[in-house]
Amino acid sequence: MAAMTAIVGSIVMAVLLQGPANLQVKDDAKVPPSNAVPKGTVIPVQLLAKLNTKTVKEGDGVYAMTIFPVTLNNEIVIPVGSSVRGKISQVKQPGRVKGKAALALSFQTIILPSGSTMDLYASLVGSSEAKTSGEGKLEGESSKGADAATVGKIALPGAAIGGLAGGRKGVGIGGAGGGAVGLATVLLTRGKDLVLDRGTTIEIVLDRPLEP
Repeated sequence: MAAMTAIVGSIVMAVLLQGPANLQVKDDAKVPPSNAVPKGTVIPVQLLAKLNTKTVKEGDGVYAMTIFPVTLNNEIVIPVGSSVRGKISQVKQPGRVKGKAALALSFQTIILPSGSTMDLYASLVGSSEAKTSGEGKLEGESSKGADAATVGKIALPGAAIGGLAGGRKGVGIGGAGGGAVGLATVLLTRGKDLVLDRGTTIEIVLDRPLEP
């Protein structure tokens, strides 16, 4: 009886060690393609509402629409007209003397024309209307040129009035006085705000794979 039990045990062990034949993988077996849009994919979108650093604040919503189809395995997975929703993650106001206006945007949701909603992890890459900083922010224009023009416009009339009153010495006094007024005007006035009109094209990049 013991001998029979030993034989049966050996047979069972041999079967377990051999394993099922269907677990064997052939060298030429094809691996099914991934159904996820890979991280790093750039998606062009168009703003559906105007953004202005003068009026927006952190946490405000951003609404856009895809303008170019995204394909995966020769199939369109994100059609044109898909809605993209995000928020303003940072707003920087332009300075009075220096510093440019800036906006940082992030995106959390995409809604396909079919009504399917997917979580989206994407950030800003660039825009057709503004430069992008190394930190991934959209930056407005510098106001240095406009500031210099403001000082000059006010200084010149002052110099002219001083010249009429006291010759060359009066020109110097008048110009200095006008320049001081111009500088004060610049110091009390903020620089240019960053404005992105409705229809502005921006590019976003996937921070994580997107699974349709």
